[in-house]
Amino acid sequence: MKSISLVIITFNEEANIEQCIKSTGDIADEIIVVDSFSTDKTCEIATACGARVLQHKFEGHVQQKNWAKEQARCDWVLSLDADETLDSVLFSEIKKWKHIEQYHTRA
Repeated sequence: MKSISLVIITFNEEANIEQCIKSTGDIADEIIVVDSFSTDKTCEIATACGARVLQHKFEGHVQQKNWAKEQARCDWVLSLDADETLDSVLFSEIKKWKHIEQYHTRA
């Protein structure tokens, strides 16, 4: 089975972070939230949702997402913004894909 790290970058996302994490259900084998020193309850909420929270100075979106990806321990990385959620169709497709052991190709 494939392993998936969910990575999310945040700054003051207490209104969104729980819904973002919960939308991924059980497809993530680890959840990493890279926070840019939020002043609200983002980190506490993420931790309560099972995330490993790391704080890192924000140097730009691309740099932050790349740094977050480097912290991932799994084979595959799903990167979401804190205000994004997986809909039920995408969730189901990722879950199916995760459990496929081999791909069949045409000769």
